[in-house]
Amino acid sequence: METLVFVYGTLKSGFPNHARFLGNARRVGEFQTVEAFPLVLSGERHSPCLIDRPGAGEAVQGEVYAVDAATLAALDGLERTAAADGYHRRAITVIPVAGPKKAAISVHAYLKAPHLVNGDRTTHISVYTPAMGACYRPRL
Repeated sequence: METLVFVYGTLKSGFPNHARFLGNARRVGEFQTVEAFPLVLSGERHSPCLIDRPGAGEAVQGEVYAVDAATLAALDGLERTAAADGYHRRAITVIPVAGPKKAAISVHAYLKAPHLVNGDRTTHISVYTPAMGACYRPRL
């Protein structure tokens, strides 16, 4: 069984974590969130964080992938969903960036609780860019 996952940062194609975690996953396409969310670069690692505060921020663009159970477990590990200060995975709604905007789908996304995000490096952004990716520092 496949799970649809929305990625907006280092897991996007061409970014540092893509090949390792999503290199063999089926790409569904480019999408954006229906609701606005704050997306910021956070902390010394310049980590892209989608903050779980719907209605604030901007519609965020990213990519949707269909992943198997093993890949989903690996993503949960990367995002540290079992850790108190990690991300949590929850359902959000996205629409295609191009094409019929009414084709909304429910996907899983990794969000961070607002009280866990500090040291923001940016104001709210809508697209994580290669220049931002160049500043990212992986966890040791």
